[in-house]
Amino acid sequence: MARGLTTRLRIFVKQWLLPPALWSGLARINRSRDLRTRLNSLQEKALLRENLQIKNLHKGKRCFVLGAGSSVNQQDIRKLKGEFVISVSNTFVHPDFAYIRSRYHVLPPLLRSHGQLHSEEKFVKWLKVMETSTGNAEMLLHIGDRDMVERNGLFRNRKVHWVEYTDSWDENFNAPLNMQYVLPIWSVSELAITLAVYLGFDEIYLVGFDHDWFKGTHVYFYDHTKEHAMRPDQNNLDFVDSEFQMRRHAKIFRKYKYLYSKRQNIFNANANPDHYLDVFPKVDYESLF
Repeated sequence: MARGLTTRLRIFVKQWLLPPALWSGLARINRSRDLRTRLNSLQEKALLRENLQIKNLHKGKRCFVLGAGSSVNQQDIRKLKGEFVISVSNTFVHPDFAYIRSRYHVLPPLLRSHGQLHSEEKFVKWLKVMETSTGNAEMLLHIGDRDMVERNGLFRNRKVHWVEYTDSWDENFNAPLNMQYVLPIWSVSELAITLAVYLGFDEIYLVGFDHDWFKGTHVYFYDHTKEHAMRPDQNNLDFVDSEFQMRRHAKIFRKYKYLYSKRQNIFNANANPDHYLDVFPKVDYESLF
């Protein structure tokens, strides 16, 4: 009965309240909006499928994944020149970053994960600095940030790999590795390692993956109060207590074990002697060169 009443109400509005031309115009607008939505969806699916082209692209090679942990200050990353390097987020502020010429630069979802902490204007300002600081590195970005990136003319002359994320992961280690729909992440490090495994590298070495959260919320190789445009207001981080960090890191380390299970070829090359990253075998960074 409710459906019949709704139908009769629509007919009444169409015939008596709105001029036919206006009703037809609204209908065309709705059809146009639906078409744009479908076209955007198809275009995004096509962009995601392009990631199939990079599967096992670097088989037989080795790579280094550069994180932002404080232990990076104890290592000579200039040794990474000529190596395949996957860098993340704000690592481009390192004084030797331009010298090593990162091959890939990876970001977490921005608007979806951090939109409540920062304005779009702030994201764009940071991304513009990143664009000029990362050379020709291929970018790995969340498809949800595509509109912001393209509307502001960012990374126009760069190769961008767009990714989407699944809603959940049941911690099934048999789940296939997928760079179109990536398993949900708690840290950009998960995405960077996922990319390294997907690209088929024979050896993957992690540098600056300290995970020493108990030393403070922001423990990096740089001074985040001066060298990070996206530094959040500390008042917005009251929820980041020890329980939050322990639960978060349990998820991160579980993902690490999943990624390691694929080929057992991921190594911890951190300078940190305590190597809290005990998921992966420890190797001496200097011995790799």
